[in-house]
Amino acid sequence: MDLLLALGLGGLAYALSCVVVPPEAVVKGFGEQWQMMSAAPLELRGLLPQRLLAPLLAWLCGCGGDGYVVFARGLAVFLLVTVALFALRRGAAIVDAALVTLAVAATATIQLYKEHWVGYPDPLCYALLFWMLLLVRHPGPFWGLFLLNLLNHELVVFVLPWLWFVRRQAHGKWQHDVLGAGLALGVYGAFYLWVQQHAPQQVFDAAYFANHPLFPGGSLVVWLLALVHLVVAFGPVLAVLAWHQHRRVRDGERWHLWLMALSAFVIFCIAFDWARHSNLIVVPFVIASLAFLRAGYRVPYVGLIALGVVLMMWVRPWSPTAWPTHAVAAVELLVHAGVAVVGPARYPGDLNVTFGPVSAALQNWLPVVWQTLAVIYAIGVAIWLAGAWFARREAARG
Repeated sequence: MDLLLALGLGGLAYALSCVVVPPEAVVKGFGEQWQMMSAAPLELRGLLPQRLLAPLLAWLCGCGGDGYVVFARGLAVFLLVTVALFALRRGAAIVDAALVTLAVAATATIQLYKEHWVGYPDPLCYALLFWMLLLVRHPGPFWGLFLLNLLNHELVVFVLPWLWFVRRQAHGKWQHDVLGAGLALGVYGAFYLWVQQHAPQQVFDAAYFANHPLFPGGSLVVWLLALVHLVVAFGPVLAVLAWHQHRRVRDGERWHLWLMALSAFVIFCIAFDWARHSNLIVVPFVIASLAFLRAGYRVPYVGLIALGVVLMMWVRPWSPTAWPTHAVAAVELLVHAGVAVVGPARYPGDLNVTFGPVSAALQNWLPVVWQTLAVIYAIGVAIWLAGAWFARREAARG
């Protein structure tokens, strides 16, 4: 019964989200790579053949090649169905599960992949994390899903501290977790080495990131841009996270936010995808939202969702040319400031980009963008303080 309800809620939430941001029909960026792989995934085509899961699933579903865009939309629906099911299994009323699912659908976790990152399989990563929470008491399926997530994107290795935490919360045996994580990493490592030997076009491997260091100068910029993304692409609903952090209840759930934030912080020491990987916040956001609704705050929650939708329709954050993204992260600006250093292409379509020192970020980039950053950060602080004030007001009433 829960699954049928979740299917309905997830599908409805996605349909409503498409009223705000209609999905585009052409893949973009590395979406082209996943689409190409989906036509024949076992041929290990493209620049990142180790990220096999989504193209393989598309191919198995008969959506390889030209049908991959439809499959990618299906991944977004799958994430929303999973969120709804997670909420229902956590004891949420149907209306509350619907509200949480709608809130996720209205933010970057779904909307960003319709206009900017079309074809990227990131929603599958987030959905698998929620399925791991659903199966947290079962170490075999839990670590099996971890392996599947590794085959989708290696970023999941950075959330291991959070995975360890949720298993401790579920009173899992650490011996099972050492064995499960070790086996998953070992199997993935063997697969990765095999791909390296049989994929002639692979570029984005461990050696690539070692040869294009991001830390510390590039990482500083990415950390600051990730904060901008969270404010403009999640918006007022972030107040729920602030409420969750400042309420009096001590149940360990606060750690979800900080462990996911730590994971993103470390990821941005090597990866420049600040508008993608910061979306890991969806996991603590859903957990905080369920607590907020359990406390009886449906009307404020609906208000936060509605306000966010209105603001994002007024100032659309989904395009790379939109304000404030373009004002602080335009390629021309980053190159001129020396934050990004473009080298000669070694083959057609090559992205031979390294990153400058901290001094380039502080002396060349920050003086140009600080006013825009200050405005966005002030809005973010106001959202956070609003949530904190609400929690303290609640405590005073109690």
